[in-house]
Formats: sequence, structure tokens, C-alpha cells
Amino acid sequence: MKNFKKTTLLVRIFIMLIILVLVGCGSGAPEGTGEDQNSNQPESGETISAAELFAKGMTLDGFSYDYVITMPTGEKLTHKMWVKGGNMRSEMENPGGGAPTLSIINMEEDMVYIYQQETNFAMQMPIKESDVDTTSPKDYFNKSDPEGLLFTSREIFDNKECLVYETNYEGGKGKIWIWEEGGMPLRVETTSGTETIIVEFLNFTIGNIDDSMFQLPAGVQIMDMSNY
Repeated sequence: MKNFKKTTLLVRIFIMLIILVLVGCGSGAPEGTGEDQNSNQPESGETISAAELFAKGMTLDGFSYDYVITMPTGEKLTHKMWVKGGNMRSEMENPGGGAPTLSIINMEEDMVYIYQQETNFAMQMPIKESDVDTTSPKDYFNKSDPEGLLFTSREIFDNKECLVYETNYEGGKGKIWIWEEGGMPLRVETTSGTETIIVEFLNFTIGNIDDSMFQLPAGVQIMDMSNY
């Protein structure tokens, strides 16, 4: 459990850095691009902008995806995620093997439940006291500056048409693939020196999610770990 908590804490730190780079620290067009290039206009001449994509994505509620983080070492961490309203469900691969670790996050209650299937036992604690990664694709849009993103190309990623944007920051650069139809980021890369961190939201599906996905199985023993 100690190694698992250490890994998830490092992941949360890396993700926070990526979000800060892409939405808060962009310095405009990457080096070598002309000032006459419009940072929000696709080459096709369509009127869609990064700001419009952001707005479209922020209206979505009820979606699921595979959340894959590739660390600079090449190590991959994979979660299956479900999001609806103020609730999230995360099934994370257990680095030590065995059944995935199930976490249910209730943002309104500010509470996390971490469930171990083998023992039918769950720990309950406030979100801020847990090491659970609560990153949502929407977090890349919160407090964002779409004007700091430079449109570079259209690409198919995970069988979805995306608009690709880049941004520079002191010491590195960022790149983000935004799904045109859904308005959601599907891939985010941040490079500093020779190290690159990649976040991918794969098999992204929009649709109603049953409320039971955010409930613990019946008969689970729950221990309150608040203030431990």
C-alpha cells in the first residue's frame, strides 16, 4: 500500500504540472512560427476555435474512458474512468498485481472511497487526505487561455478527428489533441529537456452512466480514515 500511495502521489504531481503548463503558462506561438498565424484557426478555414472546443467540452456530462499516463521512464499507469456530475469512478491497475484498485470519488461530499475487492473492505477519507488521482479531461480547460495555443494540424487519434495545438513555456513545450466532435482533450504531451510525459484519454465514450457505478457493493465494511 505504501508503494502504491507513493506512485499515485507522484502521478498527481506530474499531472498538476502538465495542466499548469498547458493552461496557465503558455507563452504563445512556438518558436519558428510566424506572427501572422492565427492560434485558433484550422488550415481548412473553418471558424471553429480552441475557445469553442473548450466550451463544447465543458458542457459534457456522463462519459467514460481509459486513462493512460506514460512517465518519462516509459512506465505506464492505466485507469478506467467513469465521470458523471460530481462523481467519478476509477479502476486502477494494481502495480503489485491482483485485482484493480477501485476508487469512488464524490466531489460534492469531498469524499473518496477506496475499495479492495479481495477483502470486501473500503477506506473512506476526504479527497485532500487521499492520494487518488481525480484528474478529469475538463481539468485541462479550467482557468485556461485558449489564445495561448497554436493550431498546427488535424490528426486522427484513437479513431477520432482531432485538432492539434502547441504551446511553449520556459524550459519546454506542450502539445494537446482535442477531439473536434466532443470537444475533449484525448492526448496531452509535455516535454522538458529530453523528458516527455504523455497523458491519453482512450476509448472515450459519451453517454448516460448508471448511478450504481458510483456506489460500493452491498455489504462492504467501511473504515473512516479521516485525520489518520
